Amino acid sequence: MYNLMKGILITSFSVLLLAVFSHSAFADAKANYEKKVGVNDATIGVIAGVINYVCPKLVDASLKVCNPKDPVGSAVGVQKVMGDLQELDDMDPDELIEELTDRKILHVDAAMQFFDAVEQFKLHYPLRAAAKESAAKGEWEDAARSEEMAWQYLVKTASRGIFAKKMVDGE
Repeated sequence: MYNLMKGILITSFSVLLLAVFSHSAFADAKANYEKKVGVNDATIGVIAGVINYVCPKLVDASLKVCNPKDPVGSAVGVQKVMGDLQELDDMDPDELIEELTDRKILHVDAAMQFFDAVEQFKLHYPLRAAAKESAAKGEWEDAARSEEMAWQYLVKTASRGIFAKKMVDGE
């Protein structure tokens, strides 16, 4: 009887420990995901500030592309003014400058960096959607991983945006 009681006690204690540590790991994974969401949201805020700064220096104001209340719309608007990237890439440098100048692009090199930044930004959307889907299922590690992957694209976006900013500022 003693051995049976000892076995039940050990088993109960083991189950309790497992439950405590599992809950702790669950809470840590969820907190990690939530922290990554916060970092990504803050990074998007910085990117929006860069877009609002750079946009009016990239396109002629008469095009009415830049809207500080809609930085993403502004960024896509710049891309639309520029046209198809493949066509632009196929042009020689002089032809590219002439074509984009005709389209009222004020700084060609910076606009090309900016175009790439917008392309990088677009890649973060499906990853964040996947993160939200995983979070809704309580799959916190997968959710955090997707947010981390989204952050990689946001960093690339910010980097290209800062290059464009430096170019329009003559740095």
